[in-house]
Amino acid sequence: MLITHIKNYLASQQKFKVLLLLALFHPVFAETEESSPAVVPPLTQANTVVDHPLPSTENAALDNTPEYVIIRSNDQITFSSETAASVAKISVKEGSQFLKGDILLELDCRIQQAELSKAIAQQKASALAESSAKKLKNYDSISEFELVKAETDAKISDAEVSKLKAIVEKCTIKAPFNGSVATLMVHPYETVKQGDPLLKIINTENLEFDIEVPSNWLEWLHVNSAVNVHINELNKNFSATVARINPLIEPVSQTVKVIAIISKPDSTLLPGMSGQASFSDDPQNKIEKSKI
Repeated sequence: MLITHIKNYLASQQKFKVLLLLALFHPVFAETEESSPAVVPPLTQANTVVDHPLPSTENAALDNTPEYVIIRSNDQITFSSETAASVAKISVKEGSQFLKGDILLELDCRIQQAELSKAIAQQKASALAESSAKKLKNYDSISEFELVKAETDAKISDAEVSKLKAIVEKCTIKAPFNGSVATLMVHPYETVKQGDPLLKIINTENLEFDIEVPSNWLEWLHVNSAVNVHINELNKNFSATVARINPLIEPVSQTVKVIAIISKPDSTLLPGMSGQASFSDDPQNKIEKSKI
């Protein structure tokens, strides 16, 4: 009987050890590091997150607004033929520089010159006929109609001479200013007709700076404002002054065109060059680049 109680006690102790092992190693009963809740430290002044305000979109757009600067010639002329003729002589080439009054191109206008000589002779005869008609009218020897006809013929002759003189004068093209030849559209001995383009010239002295600026700059930008321009192609700085402000504002980009004139002419400046501009009156003294 005693031996039976001892066996039952040992069996119960063995069962307790098995249950204890299961409790220690089985995942259902064990508390792992992954399943433990995260400890959140208290929010103190040291670890408080500071909310920095974002930069204003309006100010950022203003700072990034480009100023478009391009050099433009104020005087550009394309000469066309006033009559049908052949090209007699071309005194310049593309890129050639010239002075005011220089002969650039000549047309062979011998036919037009002959017509002018004929018209001058007719003008002389018409003027004499008119003078005679007036004297005869004083003696009442001719009718009023004959006098009016003589006067009308004289005026017609004068108009014909003026027209042919203008055509012959245009056969020789002279430079109206100092500049350069931009485009040559004909060749020597080539025949042209009335209205055909001959050559295009530009004034390289009377240059202007076209600048696109934000329209809200008009509250401080005005005529005679000083402008500092840096030309990219030359890597040089030039001083200019605002001469005109375009009254039209571009509604999409909200920009306005400003025209500035260079203070001291420079022969190295050419139309089409671009660069940077800054205004002395600008409260933020911005310098912005642009390429055209």
